[in-house]
Amino acid sequence: MFVLCTLEDKLRVQPGDLGKPTLEAVTAEIERTYVDKVVPDLGLVITLYDILDVSGGYVFPSDGAAHFDTKFRLVVFKPFIGEVLVGKLKACDKQGLQIDLGFFSDLHVPDYHCPEDYWFHSQDGLWAWKYDGNDLFLDLKDDIRVRVMDVRFHPVPNEVERKGNENDPNKHPRGTTDNPFSPMTIIASVKDEGLGMSSWWGEGEE
Repeated sequence: MFVLCTLEDKLRVQPGDLGKPTLEAVTAEIERTYVDKVVPDLGLVITLYDILDVSGGYVFPSDGAAHFDTKFRLVVFKPFIGEVLVGKLKACDKQGLQIDLGFFSDLHVPDYHCPEDYWFHSQDGLWAWKYDGNDLFLDLKDDIRVRVMDVRFHPVPNEVERKGNENDPNKHPRGTTDNPFSPMTIIASVKDEGLGMSSWWGEGEE
């Protein structure tokens, strides 16, 4: 689920931070640039692990900032295909389920990755598992086990997508509440035995 990744980057330290020790200033810039952000094809950066090398400190004409060549390691969240994750059921609709891991909530179980004996109870707004003649509901905020099927990275919306379509009121601008943007989404399944609500398998919270 978590991997250690080595990156190299040329970081620009602001003039106001040049009075700090170099390592402190570079650390702050790495954290500002990377932590809690998604690096395409890499994953969600959780924290800076360590700094392997810092060199340079060049100041270019008409630029009061210093530029450092840096090599560092980051702790990154990117689950592998087939990995089982445990989170909280955050939301659901007839299209499927949304899971919250606490630090990442763009984890979705589409309806086609649910077993055939799952069904959506529109009156309660919840999914249920038809088991032995009874409906076992998937309750919000309870623990749920899912298997990762795909990890997808999405490009940042361009200017046209951010503005939306003025001729189509139903086409909301990308990155808004009505049309949210996520740079990384995880598609998961609850089809296999042992998946679904943890309480069904004797693993729920007491």
